[in-house]
Amino acid sequence: MEGFSLREFHRMDREFFRRLVRELGQEPGPMRWVMALWLWLESAGHHEFTRRVAAMPGSVVLRFVDEALACLARLPRRRAGAGEAAARRLDALAADPALQLLPCTNALLVEPIEGIAYFDAHRDEIMEGVSSVYRNVCRVVFTDDDTNANEAAAFAAAFLPRCIRDELDLDGPMLLQQPTQMYGHFSPPTPAPAPPPPMLNPMASPWFPAPSHHQNQQHQIQNYSPLPEDYRSLFITFSRGYPIRQEDIIHFFNSLFGPCVESVLVEKAAAGQLPVYGRVVLRCPSMIPVVLDGQQTAKFMINGRHLWARIYVPSSK
Repeated sequence: MEGFSLREFHRMDREFFRRLVRELGQEPGPMRWVMALWLWLESAGHHEFTRRVAAMPGSVVLRFVDEALACLARLPRRRAGAGEAAARRLDALAADPALQLLPCTNALLVEPIEGIAYFDAHRDEIMEGVSSVYRNVCRVVFTDDDTNANEAAAFAAAFLPRCIRDELDLDGPMLLQQPTQMYGHFSPPTPAPAPPPPMLNPMASPWFPAPSHHQNQQHQIQNYSPLPEDYRSLFITFSRGYPIRQEDIIHFFNSLFGPCVESVLVEKAAAGQLPVYGRVVLRCPSMIPVVLDGQQTAKFMINGRHLWARIYVPSSK
């Protein structure tokens, strides 16, 4: 009865979990951990985090998933016997420069955090909280009858290679059989028979391991080029005669959505005229639907003045 009540209490979370697996092609194992992280954030005071993520379009939800996996990759400590390829892949996931500031996640937090570094600084505390949610909630409420094992096998994308799933113990016995050794170094448990190879997502981006772990991280950071501004901008307009200062716009959006604004450009009006439009350049294109709340346009009130925003469409010149 207790399990049934818990499943009923998390009915909306179960529906979202099914969407992640069935509609968005994610593997059930990693998604149980992603849900554990999001539910832990809710327990830490970031209320309705999961519901707000679930309300996003699929492409934005997957960006949240990317950020969650990057955060989870910071939590396990290295263990004796862990393969070097697994360690490299975990660090590459967490070192993706586009994810460092967690722009989507920060957009929904009550108080923004300093990005991936927060999970390094609070590793033990977060791992204890997230793994508790995983054991006591996620392994109970997100079961095979939520995903239909056969259907999940057909639709799931192999987002993480098996070596990474082993390193994170996504569905392994560590959390169930050896909870007291979670943070220590120990020999891996006797491996279970390997499951059939997962079906790869043909739309997934390929990953190529680098020869050196540290060179891999630095190479990514040094060669990372964000998308051009035109593809991560919002076109903004003001009420005629009531422009808004650039610094006020930056402060408003960063306070509301986390550190998401790179710059604000405002029309250079002729002498005696006031600007009526401008452009907000975001750090990440996936923040556009977050700021617009999934709509074509959005209206904001900044210091008593109206600001309208929509997706920026570059000139065809």
